[in-house]
Formats: sequence, structure tokens, C-alpha cells
Amino acid sequence: MAAFEIGRRVESQRGGERVQVRTPADVAAVYGPLMRDLKREVFKIVLLNTANYVIGDETVSEGGLAASIVEPRGVFRRAILENAAAVICLHNHPSGNPEPSREDIRVTRQLVEAGKLMGIPVHDHLIIAGNGYTSLAERGLM
Repeated sequence: MAAFEIGRRVESQRGGERVQVRTPADVAAVYGPLMRDLKREVFKIVLLNTANYVIGDETVSEGGLAASIVEPRGVFRRAILENAAAVICLHNHPSGNPEPSREDIRVTRQLVEAGKLMGIPVHDHLIIAGNGYTSLAERGLM
């Protein structure tokens, strides 16, 4: 198991260079290998500066096989502390199905509204499932 974990981490690394996010595929390339084989649903945020470079990330919640509890204050707490200009949300679907649930869409819209109030926009919400992903922004669900 340790060898597989090392492999996932190596695959997600970009040689120590700063990662600039231009597309959902950029986010999936970095975080997909870390999240695709998890047995529980994990919700993370990626913190971005004004030029959309990743300045950090944080696991906001870990749930069971099918869900995790996500509260706006937990999502934006670290973003505020790190002076993030924007965030990207992502979580995995251990089932391997990348389709967003009604709850995924509801939570995303709630986070987008909270971000507007706080001046920290939510650029996207990605669902990582197996080797694929779904971008809620690309689908127009935000």
C-alpha cells in the first residue's frame, strides 16, 4: 500500500514548480491521482492567488462511502486565513461515477453564494471518480 501511495504522490507532483490553474484538467491532473482510489468521500478546497496559482489546499471533511458533510464556514476558514483570492472545491466519488448528485449541486450553489458574500469566488467544483472527473462549472451547474 505504501508503494501505491508513493506512486500516487509522484504522479500528482509537478517537479516542485508552482501550479497555475487554467482549466479543470489542470486541477484534475494534480489532485486526481491523490483522490481517485480513496474508499471514503473526501471534500477538499484548493486555494488560489490572484493569478490562479495554487497557494495551498485543505481537506474540509471526510465522510462515509457516499457522502461528506460540508459547511461554508469550514470551506472558507482557511481561504480567509491564507488570503486566498478564490477557491476551487473538489471531492471524490468512491463509487467511480463522476455524475454530480442533487446534493452536490445544492452544496455547490450554496458555496458559490457564500463566496460572493465573502469576496472569495468559487471558480469550480470538481468531482474526481476513477480516472475521470466532472467540472460543475463546465456543465453550467454553478
